[in-house]
Amino acid sequence: MNSKVKETLKDGAVGAGIGCAVIVPGISGGTIALVTGAFKKIVTAVDKLLSKLFWKNLAILIPFGIGAILAVAALYFPITLAFEHCMLAIVCLFAGFMIGSVPSIIDKVTDQKLNWKDIVFEIVGFIIVVGFGLLSIHFNLNASVQGMFSNNDWYLYPILLGVGIISSTGLIVPGFSGSMLLMVIGFYDKILNLVKQIPEQPGWSILRLFTFAIGVLFGFIVFSKTMKRLFEKHARATNFVVLGFLVGSIIAIFVNDQMFNYLKTSLNTLDYILAPIFLIVGLFVSYLIVVYVRKHPESETQNAENK
Repeated sequence: MNSKVKETLKDGAVGAGIGCAVIVPGISGGTIALVTGAFKKIVTAVDKLLSKLFWKNLAILIPFGIGAILAVAALYFPITLAFEHCMLAIVCLFAGFMIGSVPSIIDKVTDQKLNWKDIVFEIVGFIIVVGFGLLSIHFNLNASVQGMFSNNDWYLYPILLGVGIISSTGLIVPGFSGSMLLMVIGFYDKILNLVKQIPEQPGWSILRLFTFAIGVLFGFIVFSKTMKRLFEKHARATNFVVLGFLVGSIIAIFVNDQMFNYLKTSLNTLDYILAPIFLIVGLFVSYLIVVYVRKHPESETQNAENK
């Protein structure tokens, strides 16, 4: 197979993984890009979009975008049903993926002796993510957010724009899940339900989705540029914060308001059977990717050159 075609298909597969992060709480698109060696390629292409090389860099990003869109479309209904009927099992699958990804970040920080600054950066990342999960339990925002959606208040739209910008962090910040953040602040299921409501109320449903999508796109560009600068100038500190994000996400994916409510009201036999199996499968698949990247360490460097 032509090497260019293989590279395009690989980028599409990575895009599909990032698309999973869009819809699946607990998965970070940035972690997927980092583990698969595509992170530098993506952030460099985004950084150069507003230049004379616009079309070249847009062409680099298109396979990632197509893969992400296809993944979201394919997973929308299965994820919706899975979260309704066996949420614990599905979350265990994603937790396994995150646990298996940890060695990929550790690999990037073993070149120097550990010092107190490294530990502080990791703790900060850990506290931020776990803090979101704890806040989702302490402050139940579902009622107020549901009220905004029901009343169609004008201020819902600037809020949706801001929520889109914030949630875009999960697409490019390794270890941080934008969809999990949406769960924390009570917007996750409301935004998912907008798709179902299009046939009945197409006008405001599409407008709300469009507003949210504009926020995600804007945030993706801004945070891509930010992460590129951080990894260029403060790579070690950034990697330790990312490691804290990733470890914290493994806890926060279980410790949040939606999961607690599910465990109290909807836990079933299927969860008990599938949860340990899915955890092992997620861990195994994720670690296979890490092993591949370890055997092909040059891939990320080559990707960054935007051939």
